[in-house]
Amino acid sequence: MRGAPLRIERHDNQKSLGPDAADSASGVEKWALAAAKLVPGEVVAAYLAGKAILQGPPPLDGAWWLGWTILCLVAVFGLRRWMTSDRSAGVPAEWSAVIMSMLSFVIWVFSFGDVFKLYGIWNERESGLALIAWTLLAPLILLGLKRLFRE
Repeated sequence: MRGAPLRIERHDNQKSLGPDAADSASGVEKWALAAAKLVPGEVVAAYLAGKAILQGPPPLDGAWWLGWTILCLVAVFGLRRWMTSDRSAGVPAEWSAVIMSMLSFVIWVFSFGDVFKLYGIWNERESGLALIAWTLLAPLILLGLKRLFRE
């Protein structure tokens, strides 16, 4: 996508475009900007719309839920890969952001139960704690992934 609008930090090939709000931010502000870019909002909206349909009568089996969840996870991957890269400028996908968005989506879906409940692998208390822990640990994991991928 032109300009790679959802990159957490600019790629070296983008530095000539001038300063960016994310580049000038510091501390908590920088973390908040990064977190906002990691939330796959467009897929969350689609998932919730599909969830409303799947919950309607007649009740559907777990295969429908599993298929819908996987489709949305693939959409997170595709959209984040596309929106953190810019082929025309030689900017590769920001893989740390892609992975973090996918993990965030799975943990968010887990917090609802949905497909996990149907397959008997959901607990309300554990899912709530997982969501809180993810919120606290995500910045550290993102930093580790950025180092791993040398971004």
